[in-house]
Amino acid sequence: MLRSEGRRTCRPVISRQPWVRLHRYIGLLTALFLAVAGLTGSIIVFMPELDTWLNPKLFRATLSGTVSPVDTLVTEFERAHPALKVSSIRLPPAPGMSAYVFVTPRSGQPPPADDQYFLDPASGRVLGTRAYGAARLDAAHILPFLRRVHYSLHIPGVWGIWLMGYVALAWTLDCLIAFYLTLPRGRPFWRKWRPSWLLKTGAGSYRINLDLHRASGLWFWPVLALLALTSIALNLPDQVYRPVLSALLPTSPTLWEQPVPVSPSPFKVGFGETLSRARLEADRLGWESKPDIAFAIPEHSLYLVQFSTNQKAGFGASEMWIDGRTGVIIRADRAGSGKAGDIVDDLVLPIHTGQVAGLAGRIIIFIAGIVIFVLALTGIYIWWRKRMPRVARRQRDAGSRLPRPEGEGGGAYAAAE
Repeated sequence: MLRSEGRRTCRPVISRQPWVRLHRYIGLLTALFLAVAGLTGSIIVFMPELDTWLNPKLFRATLSGTVSPVDTLVTEFERAHPALKVSSIRLPPAPGMSAYVFVTPRSGQPPPADDQYFLDPASGRVLGTRAYGAARLDAAHILPFLRRVHYSLHIPGVWGIWLMGYVALAWTLDCLIAFYLTLPRGRPFWRKWRPSWLLKTGAGSYRINLDLHRASGLWFWPVLALLALTSIALNLPDQVYRPVLSALLPTSPTLWEQPVPVSPSPFKVGFGETLSRARLEADRLGWESKPDIAFAIPEHSLYLVQFSTNQKAGFGASEMWIDGRTGVIIRADRAGSGKAGDIVDDLVLPIHTGQVAGLAGRIIIFIAGIVIFVLALTGIYIWWRKRMPRVARRQRDAGSRLPRPEGEGGGAYAAAE
């Protein structure tokens, strides 16, 4: 509309109804998934401490003495368990703590009942075992089980991981829509927006749920948006995250984007020598952290060594890739260094777990998980309360359109009602 005769033109009002519907449908489709993810995420953010507290017999070494060489621990373990092969080993994080190994079956052997063995680092004695991630609720298994439920709903293979990744994609879109729907129409902007951040006391159950849904989402919106984005990165790294990151920021290629050994060859370097070489290289490079865990990747004849983070604030674990046939260090990636995309990549897991801000960050993620759970439940309740009058109205309209039967008094119609 054009201005005419000095009168102000009326700006067209953009309907929010399509966005309201989209928010409703995305919320209903993702609510239960997010409720599970939020509740389990709140628990596992303190998984190292809780696991140690629940299972002191597994995590605390009972014997004192000099820590045995890593290769000795691995060799003695495999000699005592000839059907098993060590696939990774974690060193004791502190004096008095146990080491542990993950195992795989040797060729021709059936899968083991338990795949995680806890060892006394001095004697090599097995302190206990468990099937990591198994659907069991006893003290030894509940936290690894909840962790697997958190990122994959405990669905085998990659299907659960991908499912939760696409849920995170929908959640990211919904975060943007939800924020937009809280913005007021008209002025004064801040005075009209202020009620969205508050809970109205003394209101009925519907209004309390609506205010709780809207206000908690607003107060925690930056954290929720970061959790949604990092969930995409963790669950859909190759499908979505890496292509987008590389398009937006300069990013170094990963090891798998470069030529690597494609045919397995026998390892000639053991875990002990691998960790020793990694420690020496870290000292030469000036890294403050120490080797924490080593993984064997037999299909490529490689070791991956990760360095300790000790739950401190900052970036995630630094890594080294080492040739298992020669002991040559192929690649050393220090967390928080490199190109802009590399630094963002190193921040993904610390942001998702809250480790980026130390204990305070982990507490924030703990609360955010509860907020996600509350948002899911209040969203379902709000939808249900709004749906009730619509269903009743449709039923009344359908009843009023029933044909009135012929005859006097309408007795048949009354009976039908």
